[in-house]
Amino acid sequence: MVKEIFKTEKDIDGRASAALYVYFIAYLCYLFFYRIYDDADIALIFKPIIVPSIAFAYFFITKSTRIYLNLFLFLVIFLADNLVLLEERDIKVISTFLYLIAIGILFDYVVADSRILKRNYFLKENFKYFTTVYFFLIVLYKILSVYLNIEFKEFFVVIGYIVMFLLVLLLSIYNALRFKSIASRFLLLTIICLFFSDVFITLNKYYSKNDSFIYISCIIEIPTYYFLLKYLLHREK
Repeated sequence: MVKEIFKTEKDIDGRASAALYVYFIAYLCYLFFYRIYDDADIALIFKPIIVPSIAFAYFFITKSTRIYLNLFLFLVIFLADNLVLLEERDIKVISTFLYLIAIGILFDYVVADSRILKRNYFLKENFKYFTTVYFFLIVLYKILSVYLNIEFKEFFVVIGYIVMFLLVLLLSIYNALRFKSIASRFLLLTIICLFFSDVFITLNKYYSKNDSFIYISCIIEIPTYYFLLKYLLHREK
């Protein structure tokens, strides 16, 4: 598995290699200025480069013709990643909702990979509509809260994200142990990186101010989208 992490495609496009170099450099610069140097203005220069670099690498490497949902996934993550840096509360709620959409797409993937709905034709064919309805209800709730002057409780967005994230984590563990596929292991690495990166940031922010927590978080966070890229590519094979 360690060899597979650092393995590159033999016929990788030169443009994809350049995009990956840009990704790692931009991510390092962003984390240094945002997390360590604490300069959000400079960090904002590098933040918008990160996800597009991975998206370009995916576009140049993939052999699949059905790439639109994956590109949409990158677009949603890009918007969420950049909106979350803004200080306005309403904007952060939108960012959380976008993260919910992204994790919802991964949830749909991981359920399909797990084959747990294989024997139930109705759920297999209609499962994606259940998650779509949930997203629609949240949007409807937000619209009604504006027009009816009702306070919007972002609790429903946050709790939905947390529940779906934990489900993706559990199913990723199941798939990695049950099927032992390379794709499932890369998704598990992606989710673990996201989880522990947030854990160390939370520890530093709310419990114990310690620079080592920030450094560990940065190290864990850097390969997150690279692992996601590898998951999407191996899933197509």
